[in-house]
Amino acid sequence: MPVNKKRLLKLVGASALALVAGFGVLLACVAYANWSAERRARDFCSTILIGSEISVATSNAVSKHVQFGSDNGYTFYFSGFIFDKAVCEVAVDKQGKVISKKTEMEYD
Repeated sequence: MPVNKKRLLKLVGASALALVAGFGVLLACVAYANWSAERRARDFCSTILIGSEISVATSNAVSKHVQFGSDNGYTFYFSGFIFDKAVCEVAVDKQGKVISKKTEMEYD
């Protein structure tokens, strides 16, 4: 059975194109997941007012199913791709009032 070289070349070319396209889609998905996490963290952080009670932010986080921790302030977590995450970090005073906040992306 003779091998049609033209057909084989088309098959190899199509396979290479599919591989490159698949890799491009994967990169786009990673970029979108991280961009979306950062946007959600920024949006959440923007609702927290300086001088407000932190309990307002924590109850908002609970209602929106946002994970958070309270080690030296409050950190609200927004998942990105696999181990990457965006965080909204909020510092509070002794009375539980918000004194500062910032958003950043953490790549692991």
